[in-house]
Amino acid sequence: MERTDRALVQGTPVVPAELPALSQLRIVVAGEPILDRYLWGEVSRISPEAPIPVLRAVREETRLGNSGFVMGNLRAMGARVSALGTVGRDHNGRRLRAMLRGLGVETRSLLADPDRPTIVKHRMLGSVQSANRATQQLLRVDEEDTRPLSAALERALKQQLTVELRSANGLLISDLNKGLLTTGLLRALINGARARRIPVIVDPALTGDFSIYRGATAITPNRYETERASGIRLSGAESWARAADTLIDKLDLKACLITLDREGMYLAERGGFRAHIATTPREVYDVTGAGDVVLALFGLFVAAGAGFGMAATLANVGAGLEVSRRGADIISREDLERALRPRHDGYRRKILPVDQLKAELARARAAGRRIAFTNGCFDLLHAGHVQILSFARSQADLLVVGLNSDRSVKALKGERRPIYPAADRARILAALEDVDYVVIFDETRAERIIRAVRPDVLIKGEDWSGQTLDGQKFVESCGGRVVLAPLVAGKSTSATIESLAGPARPRDQGRTRIRGANKASGRLTDAAGR
Repeated sequence: MERTDRALVQGTPVVPAELPALSQLRIVVAGEPILDRYLWGEVSRISPEAPIPVLRAVREETRLGNSGFVMGNLRAMGARVSALGTVGRDHNGRRLRAMLRGLGVETRSLLADPDRPTIVKHRMLGSVQSANRATQQLLRVDEEDTRPLSAALERALKQQLTVELRSANGLLISDLNKGLLTTGLLRALINGARARRIPVIVDPALTGDFSIYRGATAITPNRYETERASGIRLSGAESWARAADTLIDKLDLKACLITLDREGMYLAERGGFRAHIATTPREVYDVTGAGDVVLALFGLFVAAGAGFGMAATLANVGAGLEVSRRGADIISREDLERALRPRHDGYRRKILPVDQLKAELARARAAGRRIAFTNGCFDLLHAGHVQILSFARSQADLLVVGLNSDRSVKALKGERRPIYPAADRARILAALEDVDYVVIFDETRAERIIRAVRPDVLIKGEDWSGQTLDGQKFVESCGGRVVLAPLVAGKSTSATIESLAGPARPRDQGRTRIRGANKASGRLTDAAGR
């Protein structure tokens, strides 16, 4: 009890100032690679044949799952990766192998199993048609055969293991309990890594007998797996420590990292170090793939020599990013680096050049998130701007704001504008909660940047009613829509500048009357950021 109490107060590991170099690391991943198929659609009615929703399919997508997803994350971090496992001798197996090779994963030890099919998980996801915001899984269908691996294939994989471990810096085991990782193969994996003195990290299966992982460097069980294997209910920090100690002692581990969903993670090391690593508050869309991200990042950074504490902290950050996305979405090194920047400087990560923005939006779109876009000068931010940005964000899952550069503002507004340079205007916009990304463009027309963003919803102020907007035809041709936002009467940048300048001089009164006439007819200058 004394050891546990002392360990509980040791705090959270320090986040690194920068990520270590990873390109020279070679990681072997053993486990069942899976094809994850997503069918996205809209639900607008209930079937007349049964009390079930009718999904109108819009698009289909195939991704890597389980050990394949682990490998994808390792490659996105820059590591070299080799797969050890099996796929079916079928079309899905060929597709999966091609996808891994496309990422640069070595597949010479991914053997074809003539007796079992490639594992495929089909997920049907639907959104409420009228809202386009309530996307959720409706059904999952699994294709699999969980019979144990044949003796001949087990021998072949053991032979391949000897080859793979010769130049490996670490071994990750992703166990789904689908028949591949037999007791004999697990023992060969763990003993082989220990003989080479490289870390072996295990994401265990849901089983009450963790003795099959004895001798691993560390394991990463979730809450329920830990309770089942240790016999201890995880009800608080003291029970976390007791369960972790139990597993470390019984399995001869160096560390145990328990994932605790909303409560973060608990790390225990043999020798006394303990740390509770809290989650960063995020909107949770989908927990799919979070455990795989933990295995990939924790194992990778342990192999890189970062230490268990730092590796666990980085894995926690990566898992937090994963649950904020829909489906299994690969976390890149750039994603992790942005998430590690100081919180007070967090707005900067929203301001992206167009190439980086397109990559971010591609990931968001692949995760089923709908993108809204609006644009303007946004000089001297006022209540009218806040209104349109809030409205725009409500129309989709994320909002991109296109911001006119200083040169284009001068071309549109005259030599005395903008009041603030583009860098300052971008920071102000990025600090707003409703804004997800800001991109600066140099043209006076927004057509090119709209084509680059390819939004689902294009937003402008209602003072544009009856006019054709930049990008409107393109957006509609891609299946998107145009929405006009309500405006706040009497709010405009030009009016604000005039009021700061004082009462209008006699020679300016004619111009003021013209502006007043425009406002009376519903044309509010600059209310939509123009």
